[in-house]
Amino acid sequence: MTNDNYTGDTPRDHPIPIKDLQSFVDDFPALLWRIEIARSRIEFLNDYPLHPLGDSARLFLKNRAFRKQMLLPEDAHLLDAFLDAVSEGQTMATVFRVYTPADSIMWLKLTGAVNSSDPRYYYGYLLGVDDTVDVIREIEKNEESSQERIDKVPTPVLLINHQSLRLRQANAAARNLFGLPNASHDRLTRFSEISSISSEKLETILNDLPSHPWSGTLELNTTQGEPFKAEAKFHWVPWKQTALIRISVIPITANKKDSEKLAQKAQTTFSDAPNLTAMLSHALEHPEISKRCNAIMLSDIHARNNIVQVFSAGTPLAEMPPGEKFSYKGTIAEDIDRFNLDYLVVDDTMDSIKPIDWALFIPRGIRSYFAKPFRDKKGLRTVLILCSTEPKRFVDIELDTFDTVLSPLNEAIRSFRKKRDR
Repeated sequence: MTNDNYTGDTPRDHPIPIKDLQSFVDDFPALLWRIEIARSRIEFLNDYPLHPLGDSARLFLKNRAFRKQMLLPEDAHLLDAFLDAVSEGQTMATVFRVYTPADSIMWLKLTGAVNSSDPRYYYGYLLGVDDTVDVIREIEKNEESSQERIDKVPTPVLLINHQSLRLRQANAAARNLFGLPNASHDRLTRFSEISSISSEKLETILNDLPSHPWSGTLELNTTQGEPFKAEAKFHWVPWKQTALIRISVIPITANKKDSEKLAQKAQTTFSDAPNLTAMLSHALEHPEISKRCNAIMLSDIHARNNIVQVFSAGTPLAEMPPGEKFSYKGTIAEDIDRFNLDYLVVDDTMDSIKPIDWALFIPRGIRSYFAKPFRDKKGLRTVLILCSTEPKRFVDIELDTFDTVLSPLNEAIRSFRKKRDR
């Protein structure tokens, strides 16, 4: 039984004439070739000039020595992998750069596969892809511009894809808050990984978003699983053929009673520690600290003697001996004391002109830090410094951000000094 209304065609219904195939091969905007694998013999199926390479393109595929002259050395491994795939009869594609006869740089793409009807032959093409690279660069430029726009916002901001709900971008403040990696990875974070909002509620919010922005309180959590509440605002952001959801987040700080409980718990832990290094190690393990920091440092200030004695904890500072002494002049403590600062943040030590940053932090991979001073009746006595190997980890920090940890730590340090100096 046949269906007279069916109009669908299959390739076998209308075989392509050889003449049409030959015309297609001749007109194809790339250099087509095939290799007889067993004999390592190449033949070219058309005469596409691949401007500005011309005959150099054919010689590039034939002659190993000539290929080495044209190919950028750092891309050699890409072409080697392709040629290995040819010899093994595997489908392969790669992109690399060559020098043109005019000494400019050109991007090329090689793609190939074995002919399934005759496995002796490996067919492929060589194509110039400068225009594609320009498009990709423009996309990356737009992405960077978008990232720069949200990075200038001091509060945490996320951009998620409205369909997949995967995280597209996060500014520095959001990366700090949620413990997100600084660079993107193959597996993008889903919004559900940092929020316990029900799928039904989220769907309702998103359905109304194009015309009605949403704001309210959400239960969120860091990528390490630490929960917190926040005031959030959702906005619809058109983006090319899709759309993004812009989420602004302002954490709701714990009430005074909760803060006091946390401080008391930390105080007990620090008081039981046998020495200053152990206290710092305990502080570094605290969730508020560990999600942002790789190391912590204590500067014990003796300004009258021009001495700063340093204790530390954390992998980047592991090689520092406890109690190492530095000159007070040129230190963070001197800057804090001179300008009477409540705290000091350095977003990127690589931009610093302070001698202590280049002598102490940069050689150990510390890229940003937050320094909090503690004074007594005689003046500046202690500076506690939270360190990160990533830049801009403290851009959204306020004076009391770490007080539930640093204040009891300072009290424990004061008590330790009194016992030690008796």
